Amino acid sequence: MIIDARQLPTGHAIECDICIVGAGAAGITVANELLNSGKDVVLLESGGARSEPRIQDLYTGQVVAPSKHGRLDLYRQRRFGGTTAVWGGRCAPFDEIDFEARPYVPYSGWPIRKADLDSYYLRAHRYCDLGDYDYDSCSALCNQPAEMIPGFRSAEVRTDRLWRYSLPTDFASAFGEALRRSHDITVYLHANCLSIRADQNCTTVDHLEVASSRSKRFTVRAMQYILAAGGLEVTRLLLGSNDVHPRGVGNSRDLVGRFYLSHMTGDLGEVHFLPKGGEILWNYERTADRVYCRRSISITEEKQRSDELLNFRGTLSHPPIEDPGHGNGVLSSMYLIKKYLVRRIPPEYSRSLSGMAPLQRTSEHVGNVIRDSANVASFSSAWIRQRLLPKRKLPSAVFRSKTNTYTLHFDSEQSPNIDSRVGLSDTTDTFGIRRLAVDWRFVDLDVQSVVRSCELISMAFERCGVGRMLFRPELMADYIRSSCSVGSHHIGTTRMASSPSRGVVDENCRVHGINNLYIASSSVFPTSGVANPTLTIVALAIRLADHLQEIRRLEKRDLDALNREGCPI
Repeated sequence: MIIDARQLPTGHAIECDICIVGAGAAGITVANELLNSGKDVVLLESGGARSEPRIQDLYTGQVVAPSKHGRLDLYRQRRFGGTTAVWGGRCAPFDEIDFEARPYVPYSGWPIRKADLDSYYLRAHRYCDLGDYDYDSCSALCNQPAEMIPGFRSAEVRTDRLWRYSLPTDFASAFGEALRRSHDITVYLHANCLSIRADQNCTTVDHLEVASSRSKRFTVRAMQYILAAGGLEVTRLLLGSNDVHPRGVGNSRDLVGRFYLSHMTGDLGEVHFLPKGGEILWNYERTADRVYCRRSISITEEKQRSDELLNFRGTLSHPPIEDPGHGNGVLSSMYLIKKYLVRRIPPEYSRSLSGMAPLQRTSEHVGNVIRDSANVASFSSAWIRQRLLPKRKLPSAVFRSKTNTYTLHFDSEQSPNIDSRVGLSDTTDTFGIRRLAVDWRFVDLDVQSVVRSCELISMAFERCGVGRMLFRPELMADYIRSSCSVGSHHIGTTRMASSPSRGVVDENCRVHGINNLYIASSSVFPTSGVANPTLTIVALAIRLADHLQEIRRLEKRDLDALNREGCPI
């Protein structure tokens, strides 16, 4: 059932088996997996059914370098369904190398392998409406041309890896009705978790302090607790719950909030292709089950290891949207429209559209729209049919280049950095809880890895005679340092490790040293990989739900054994 917590009386006490904090992708997934499990489950959500400015303001915080990191309240949604209400839907699993302890990447390595997640990735595909668990273009697109770039062959650069795209699925819409009908799962909306109250040894969570308004507070007491409120808010809750330990719950080693990761991303410049015997496959394609996907350019794992590189993927894109020199009325229309919708454009997607750059050369953009009005009208009609009306939406606008010249857009892994961190500021929100202060940092390895990856791709293109880069690699590092910015992927602040000296949670996502507290969030990722985090968040959430049910099965087995033996309980 779903209840508005504002209806509860002050001082109300809720008791349950499992309490989940946060009803986004992770929290809803865990709850849905626990349907009919025999457990009494409570799911707390700070927001309501839709976005509310008063609730959204709770995400406001301080950013140490505003030119590098977007505002904290812009790219997360504090509502039932969380940020799945507005996400873009791009998905891929982490690669095998992402889980490895690489000698050249400090603090790398997961306590689990990709093989441990493959079955959960398969199940996560059903949550995200992604079709088959297949990211190889040869098998997933068996009826399409095999080569992304005709005539291209390389032992170091591959073009057969895919991005897949969700509907995008809004988890509140997809799973809300099942939760509403459930008799063993109760969702409380407008239920803001303010503090985790642990015992005096900080080894067990006793209860949660929760509020629906400044004057109305209540408690939730459970056997097990799961924090699923997103990478930043989970960190804030742990750090702020410092009544027993001055550094916060789970933070005896001062690791909560450290290793804050995102992804290095942006446009590297243009590539002019000379295809041999066919068209460049630049557009979205659809699998046999009609899922949108897109091919990418990446460095083989063997080459990453030998050249000590971080993971990297490139895709072919249109010219920079903010430069009216492209002469494309559709691109100019997109620029003018999106500049007025900056709350929806994360800085890592486009720095020029994120509010970090002023509106520029407006008259030239307007001129492009007027001169290219027929193309704008045709595109608008197709956009309505393919993007606005269908349930499965075209992910974005892409355009064929008449000259076979495309911008190389990249997404690259960021290495773990102990000094990149999330902490608490001196300001407080309406509940008196300290707001976040974010100090995101990257290191030279992150930049040089992008440069080297691009050089390898350029050399591979030229060796095969299929294309050449139209920019100077020697200027690339400075360009990346000055232009790279992030905002919406919040990774690593409660990292997973087998030892409490290296991480906050263990391989089952249980907080080290606390026997009944778990975290379901991208904050547990020890490394960022190159993929968007949502699919892996959902996979880990399913795995956690299975782990909790296995604990219950073992407890029931032991109890049955005691009863059979006639032992006192």
